[in-house]
Amino acid sequence: MQSEHKSSSLFLNLIFFSLLLGGCVLTPVEPGDQSLDSGLPQEPVETATKIVAEGSPVGAEGSLTGAEGSLIGAEGSLIGAEGSLTGAEGSLLGAESSLTDADGTLVNLEVPDLWQRIRSGHNLTPEVLPASVLKQRDWYLRNPSYLATVFGRAEPFIFYVTDELDKAGLPLELALLPIVESTYDPLAYSHSHAVGLWQFIPSTAKSFGLKRDRWYDGRRDVIYSTQAAVKYLKYLHRRFDNDWLLALAAYNSGEGNVRKSIKRNRKLGKKTDFWSIKLPRETRNYVPQLLALATLIENPEKFDIKLPFIADQAYFEVVEIESQIDLNKVIEITGVEGTAFTKLNPAYRRSITPPQGKHNLLLPVGSAEPLRQLLATTDPKTWVPHTEYQVVSGDSLSQIAQRFRIPTQWLKNRNNLRSDRLRIGQVLLIPHSGDNTTASGSKVSQTSLYTVKHGDTLSGIAVLYKTSIAALKRANELTTDSLQIGQKLTIRHSSAGPTPENLRRLSYRVRRGDSLYLIAEKFDLTIRDITRWNKISRNEFLQPGQRLTLFINALRI
Repeated sequence: MQSEHKSSSLFLNLIFFSLLLGGCVLTPVEPGDQSLDSGLPQEPVETATKIVAEGSPVGAEGSLTGAEGSLIGAEGSLIGAEGSLTGAEGSLLGAESSLTDADGTLVNLEVPDLWQRIRSGHNLTPEVLPASVLKQRDWYLRNPSYLATVFGRAEPFIFYVTDELDKAGLPLELALLPIVESTYDPLAYSHSHAVGLWQFIPSTAKSFGLKRDRWYDGRRDVIYSTQAAVKYLKYLHRRFDNDWLLALAAYNSGEGNVRKSIKRNRKLGKKTDFWSIKLPRETRNYVPQLLALATLIENPEKFDIKLPFIADQAYFEVVEIESQIDLNKVIEITGVEGTAFTKLNPAYRRSITPPQGKHNLLLPVGSAEPLRQLLATTDPKTWVPHTEYQVVSGDSLSQIAQRFRIPTQWLKNRNNLRSDRLRIGQVLLIPHSGDNTTASGSKVSQTSLYTVKHGDTLSGIAVLYKTSIAALKRANELTTDSLQIGQKLTIRHSSAGPTPENLRRLSYRVRRGDSLYLIAEKFDLTIRDITRWNKISRNEFLQPGQRLTLFINALRI
């Protein structure tokens, strides 16, 4: 009788619980605002996902089932030990199955956490942490806003990076390496001309097949740069007798520098491991930074670190483009916000894809279908803005190409011309070049939002974006010149110029032989801009070692 009563009671409890939760839809909770004291731009992290139950609470298979597929666990509770809605203390959320992440954001129980996958692939961290690792770890702990920023930046890319490392059999701590390299900023640029998530310099990029031209920079291509980085890391690991710390040191400072240091120590009868050899200060800090991050990811609860939920599944999907296409058109038909699109596709240096070859476009999962339909149902000639030009007497193909600032070969390809010969009255399609003018010569403008920072002035912002104070005031309905930190300003600017999203401030060290002209040419700037930013004369003689502040369009360098 007691057994029957107990079973009956459990059954009634189960019915009550099902009625209580059945048919519910758990909607996302908007993450709270985070104050970033580090000065790094905040990237909002959209970690909330819906849990939609088809008339019932959601378990591992979409129902209230435990680890064995039953509603009753080993102790007679509603759910078993590993997959329960009731934990050891009788609460609705168990240790292994929480409906919320560390920030209280709703997460899908059916989607595993990427951080757990990364932890399971750790094998670099030593049992006893050297003082340099502890020092770096303490810095991270003192700067939680920095961690919040880089984890937010990592979200669109870190699944793909982790997956590629996993496929190659490499330690998954290396998924944290782009934090050390670039703070997971695909537009990052260093003084040594290193670019992208993985900070490839031109020579190494070329060695590993990353192409660069006026249209495209493979160092910023999320897919190809990650694949190249995996190959490079595997190569260095083999070259340094499977010692990962030496391989990482070589990734940072160069294979030759590390080998020289090893050779020097070997001659002196000293140890030749990473901790013993003499390396540049940057490299001595580089490896400990990675290891320190790994220790925090390994045990975030111990250090009171709140990791955002990042699903162990793809953030983006890939659409292959076989003909040239206007990227603004892609943004329009997919509905993907422009900044988010640029973040996923930073390799394209113009507003259209290159005229030759196949190219990949990355789009958030679920947003690519309108683009696929466009590609399947329309003529590729309509994918790039163009005007018609009628050939007149005296015209040549090269002259027309020069007039509209496009390559001659591109003009031939667009019009299916087998030779350079033209006939009077012939109509040519003149495509948009992807610069700041259309083929007809009219200016292309864009509107972006700029967040006011400490030290900003209207005059400084006007100079930066090549506009006027009056235009800024007019666009933002300002009656005074005063600004507030955090204030949003509408910036109307040329599409060829830097947008607020693509702008990077660079402290440039003048080298021997530099001139204002050469520096302007190198970074696609004007001498007037450089002199205004640095309050110097255009006739001033630059000294080697002198520092210049430059505001560069990261897509154009």
